[in-house]
Amino acid sequence: MKSLIIMFIALTGFNIQAQSLPVTSTTSLTNPDIDTNFGTSGNYAQDTANERDQYVGIWQYNQNGILFQVKIEKVNQLLSKWENENGTVFRYTYCDVVIFKYKLVVNGNLIQDNLNQTNLPDLYPSEAIKKGTDDDLYGSFYDITNNVASRVSIKLLNTATPKITFNLSQGAYYFPNPDLPNNTEPLFTVPTGEIEMVKIN
Repeated sequence: MKSLIIMFIALTGFNIQAQSLPVTSTTSLTNPDIDTNFGTSGNYAQDTANERDQYVGIWQYNQNGILFQVKIEKVNQLLSKWENENGTVFRYTYCDVVIFKYKLVVNGNLIQDNLNQTNLPDLYPSEAIKKGTDDDLYGSFYDITNNVASRVSIKLLNTATPKITFNLSQGAYYFPNPDLPNNTEPLFTVPTGEIEMVKIN
């Protein structure tokens, strides 16, 4: 189920728009595995237990000349939809998610900074969900500079100072925008693998 949700997020991307498609059922992200309506068309999966709140804020990694800050924000009732060739919607769902924005500085050089950007593109594959049945936040993270996205998991650490581990996979990547170049080396500009980040705001 976890892999299906990750694939669902990766394929649909971030798509906020006028919500004219009706909600036909609601489920809770607290325990969606036992609710048959969770993935059905028209369903709205709600964060009824406020699981996302613990992740909201700006988290920072600052080591070896790399300053990487990730801003996690909540988005309620995110619309994801599937259309056929003539634009007719044949399936859609809503879900309470988080989105990621980030700032990356390498050896004093600013590589990317969209921390304060409000007008994100319609398809923005940097989002994740937190199910109460999972220990981690799971989704997709988009390295804007290299036009590459991959699976990400985030775990809260049990420490006095709020910390997370941010784990961006190198093996589950895809290129969200086919119109942009994507043959760069290294593949990612942002840190991959498991890194520890501290909350700064």
